[in-house]
Amino acid sequence: MIANDTDRAGGAAHLYRPEAAAEAPPGLLLARVLAVEPEGRIGLAIGDERVWARRALSCLLAPEAGDRVLAAQADGETFVLAVLDRLLPDVATLGVPEARRVVLAAPDLAVQGEGRLALQARETTVEGENVRILAKSFSLVGRLATFVADLLRVSARRSESVTDEMAVQAGARTTRITGTDVSEVGTLVRNVEQVSVETAQSAVMTAKEDLRFDGKRVTVG
Repeated sequence: MIANDTDRAGGAAHLYRPEAAAEAPPGLLLARVLAVEPEGRIGLAIGDERVWARRALSCLLAPEAGDRVLAAQADGETFVLAVLDRLLPDVATLGVPEARRVVLAAPDLAVQGEGRLALQARETTVEGENVRILAKSFSLVGRLATFVADLLRVSARRSESVTDEMAVQAGARTTRITGTDVSEVGTLVRNVEQVSVETAQSAVMTAKEDLRFDGKRVTVG
């Protein structure tokens, strides 16, 4: 028999009495959860009786040991219809029993959390005509990131890229820099199949040891 469960969070005492089952509406039973097994079976105390039950599809809040629940018996089975209260309601798990897919449908749907929002799944898909992510700080961490788009535009006051190796393949590339372009490399190799043209108002080439021009024809001036 379970009695005198103290709510440590609020200080109130919940007294479960065997005769409390008679106070429930007709056809319904007040019960206390004794145990919840991984396969979904729920051990209940209904008065002096101990029975096994399972969640009804309408019970979206997953019961935990110590919860006071509303149950019903039908066709020789006992179902948990709803969780009425629990001693420490800090964490709650919502779900539909035995459902492999749950859909929340509404013209407008909002998920709000004052602290942390976590999405955990083996595969996550976000679909929408317009998707916006607004954040003061945004981090993308993964072994592989793929972006496929007709147009990819990145706008930032400052951009930094740190990689061990970078490869760029494009049909055509245009780079416009209005300020100064500074490159520091160990070895620079540039292969041009057809024509290489560089135009500048003033150009300076400096080599500490050796400067070479090699070609069938070299024209200066």
